[in-house]
Amino acid sequence: MDEGPRFFTVQEANALVAALELEFGRLAGLRTELGPLIASFGDADVAVGILRGGEPPEGREADAEHLGRLAAEITAVLERVNGMGCLVKDVEMGLVDFYAVVEGEPVFLCWQFGEPAVSHWHSLEEGFAGRKEIAGVSVRSPAFRN
Repeated sequence: MDEGPRFFTVQEANALVAALELEFGRLAGLRTELGPLIASFGDADVAVGILRGGEPPEGREADAEHLGRLAAEITAVLERVNGMGCLVKDVEMGLVDFYAVVEGEPVFLCWQFGEPAVSHWHSLEEGFAGRKEIAGVSVRSPAFRN
């Protein structure tokens, strides 16, 4: 039975930022490794074909297995993030939305990889370009401690 989306408060969303940073850090590393591997096949369509069960070019079986492992790891990261109740909106930009309510209307709280906190929101229709600051949320980088 589908329970529908999970709705977050700003505090609940911010409590996930550290875990999201870790997951998107992993994702960035995997994507960095994936790009040259796909390019080594000469054509992204070849890599996609391999991931869909096609035969790799002769002598590239180990690379095909590596490609499959990377794709599985990326999928696992995205599943973990979505499993937190978040919505991954853009893998490249590291965008994550959280359902929330502002002034009685459903909206998305919006976070981007690298931001120290969830400090913006946008309507369900607007997307990233329509981000607005959340009143009362102070975004400061953590102080350096010895």
